[in-house]
Amino acid sequence: MIINITHRHDKVSQSVKDKIESWLQHSQERYDIINSAQVTIESTERGEEIEATLHTNGKEIYAKTSAANLFAAIDSLTDKIDRQLAKAKDKMNAKKGGPRHLEPMPDTVDDQELEDAEYQA
Repeated sequence: MIINITHRHDKVSQSVKDKIESWLQHSQERYDIINSAQVTIESTERGEEIEATLHTNGKEIYAKTSAANLFAAIDSLTDKIDRQLAKAKDKMNAKKGGPRHLEPMPDTVDDQELEDAEYQA
């Protein structure tokens, strides 16, 4: 997985970089659909803004959040991205196929069994 972390007006501290990388590694282990990630941090008058774009199998996931504290913004971003990753993984698993029938269908059905089933319904 390719991870690119940038800060628009400053350098990214090692503790922030470690927190983001550990979160992305954990998400990759949990969902296993992330190919690359771009995380951008920006300092504004109102606080810290952070945005992330994750390239997954067949979809791009984007989220942006702001908070007074950078670590609070990262926590908020992780919640948003994790919800989107869970939804994307559920959709992918549902499309691949699931149990079609709750019980196995019999190989052959006699005409008599069909008539009995029609009368019972």
